[in-house]
This record gives sequence, C-alpha cells and structure tokens, in this order.
Amino acid sequence: MAENDLKLLGAWPSPYVMRPRIALNIKSVGYDFLEEQFGTKSDLLLKSNPIYKKIPVLIHDGKPICESLIIVEYIDENWNSGPSILPSDPYDRAIARFWATYIDDKWFPALRGIAAAQGEDAKKAATESVIEGLVLLEDAFKNCSKGEKFFGRDKIGYLDIALGCFLGWTRVTEKLNNLKLLDESKTPGLYKWAEDFCADSAVKDVMPETDKLAVAAKWFPLRRVLAVAQGDDAIKAAPEPVVEDLVLLEDAFKNCSKAKKFFGGDKIGYVDIALGCFLGWMRVTGKMHNVKLLDEAKIPSLYKWAEDFCADSAVKDVMPETDKLAQAAKILLPKIRADASS
Repeated sequence: MAENDLKLLGAWPSPYVMRPRIALNIKSVGYDFLEEQFGTKSDLLLKSNPIYKKIPVLIHDGKPICESLIIVEYIDENWNSGPSILPSDPYDRAIARFWATYIDDKWFPALRGIAAAQGEDAKKAATESVIEGLVLLEDAFKNCSKGEKFFGRDKIGYLDIALGCFLGWTRVTEKLNNLKLLDESKTPGLYKWAEDFCADSAVKDVMPETDKLAVAAKWFPLRRVLAVAQGDDAIKAAPEPVVEDLVLLEDAFKNCSKAKKFFGGDKIGYVDIALGCFLGWMRVTGKMHNVKLLDEAKIPSLYKWAEDFCADSAVKDVMPETDKLAQAAKILLPKIRADASS
C-alpha cells in the first residue's frame, strides 16, 4: 500500500493523536502525518470530521475514521502485520474498554482540572481525585497484566495505549504544579509500567518531550484570556498572566534555542510553530486593547525570535495581516465570549 493511501490528521501535543500513532507503529504501518495547527481547523479536517470537527482523523483510501479509540480498534482489525492490540478473550476486551472509558470520562478530566483549579483548595481536591484514580488503575493493572510488563501482558495493548497517551501531560502537570502524581510508593506497578511504556519502540518517538509540551501547555489556554476579558478593569488585569507566562517562555527559549534563532535551534521546529502561530493574534490583541505583550525590555530574546519567525520564508506568506485579522476578531469575539461563559 502506498504511503499516501493512509493519512493521519493530528497535532503533536494531543494525547488522543498519540493513540493511533502508537497503534500504527505496533503494526509497522507507514502513513502520512498531516499536522493541524493550533487554533485552526483545516478544510480537510472539517470535511473528514464534520460532526465533531476534532482530531485525530485517520483517512484510509479516502475514507475517514474518527475518534481515537475507534481508530485504534480499526487499525487492529484492519492490519495483521503486528501483534494484536485488543485482547483476544471477549471478557478481557470488555474490561479493557471499561477502563479506557473510565480514563477518558473520569480520570483525564480530573487531571485537566488541576490546571483549571482556582485556589489551593480546588487544586488540592483535583489532585486527590487524580491520585485516587491512579490507585484504582493500579489495581486494574495488577488484574490485567497478570504479573507482566503491560496491561496487555507481554506487549503493549489497548489499555496501555488508552492510558499511556496521557503520560506526557501527567509529567507536565507534575512539573508546572510541583506535584507528584505517579508515586512509586503508592502505585509501584503503574510507576514501573510508565517507564516500560515510554521506553517501548512503538512509543518513544511519538511521546512529546516534557519541556516542549510544557511550553504548549503554558501558552495554549491563555489564547482566550484577553479575548474574553470585558470591562476596563478586566482588560487591564488580563495581560498580567499572559506577560508572566511570556517571561517563562523567554527562559524556555533560552534553554531550547542554545543561543540560536529559534526554539528548534538554527531552524523552525515544533515549539516555534506551537507558539508562533499565535503571534498574529497577539498583535491583534495589542492593537484592540492598547496593550504591549511582546516587550523588548522584558523579553528581548522572545521579541527578536518573533521578528525572525515572522520573517522566515515558511511563515511570512501565511501569517495573517494584523488589520484583516482584527476584522475577523471583531466577528469572532462575541462567540468566544459566549463559549467561555457557557
């Protein structure tokens, strides 16, 4: 099968996109990875997944398959070039699907809740919920693994993929919030499992680096902060967390760039794209609210990086003009505010 017969629409930080990527690696199936940019939805994505308009989408011979775990099952059923991903026993399959649903519906929303928590009490409650879930998953691991390395026993299986795709975000949550979630003393089985999972050949090349993922995690939620601010006091206060995080990103740039032009060194890389795609909206925000976000005095390296990024031949023809983007912002702003308040 030619590579262009199989395409995967996704974005590198997405844990849900990791799932089909791991499954395809297990089956040794080649594919084209089509990167979707933050904050935008390509025409191909909207055409391929008109119901949810979300990634990942696997396109096989022109036919789209949506939803990460459905895609994993499709890959397992369609290719026999590698080991089976789902358990062969019907009861074991049912148990794996049960825990995968628990992870998506209960556990990962709790993990996201740590970052969204307002105040120490709320953060403590969210953290306790995550740890309680990990204790439950520790028991599930013991029951499913039968003393072997993975939920799928001697090989990575369906439930390994369902939970393992969130390990990058678990590490980032630990780092950004000074927490210890996967604790060897509380969940020794899961702790060792996480090490084995991340070291597996099907996983290690698609598991995002913690520092790069942390950069995306710090910036991505802030893209709406200024957009949803209403009233002079709110607009005045809104830039403060954005500027604080840009200072953190200034440090991240110094660490990643190694004194070169980009996060990716001498060329544009993942983190450059992840942050750089928001530069147009940052300019619009500054213009509409009369605020200065990229301040040369406070973040000189990031200021110069922004100039170099926008001047790059891969970027300059696709970076929207500020005036045109401002017109679009005036149309989109009421919807963004409505979504944020719902």
